[in-house]
Amino acid sequence: MKWTTLLSPPGDAGRSASHPVAHRTFKIATAFSTVMLTLSVLLFLVGYIAKPTEYHFSFRDDSHVGVSSRGLDARLVFFNDVEYGPYRGSTIGLIHANGEIYPPLEREGSFGDSWGVYYRHFQWSDSTLWTLMVTLWYPITIFAIMPFASLVCSAVRQCVSNVAEP
Repeated sequence: MKWTTLLSPPGDAGRSASHPVAHRTFKIATAFSTVMLTLSVLLFLVGYIAKPTEYHFSFRDDSHVGVSSRGLDARLVFFNDVEYGPYRGSTIGLIHANGEIYPPLEREGSFGDSWGVYYRHFQWSDSTLWTLMVTLWYPITIFAIMPFASLVCSAVRQCVSNVAEP
């Protein structure tokens, strides 16, 4: 005698009642991940064509985002000064022989360039310059998981159905 749940349609013995919902959720997540993966790869390629100083999206007068690339790495670039552009390690002050910096820095902060993250922040009495760069390899890797899992599941289902056929 087979035991089935009351919510299972006939012939669906052994499957959980939430299987159609889980399957639909998996397909929606896979479609979303595929779209986001495509957008991430397109941004990656745009980084080799467009410079963030020329092509960027501005949220406000002091908050901008663009894409930049170096070698095999493309990065989302967040920065505050359109005229200067993202800071990449150029001269921002001069040091006098007695050790004084002109213009005098009030605050300096930095992190990276490691693990795909680069951050620099400089503050003077009259202005601020900051840049945050994050590699696009992170979203590409994360958004590739669901499409890859979907391909593996499809391949396994295909192999199982081929083996099951006499």
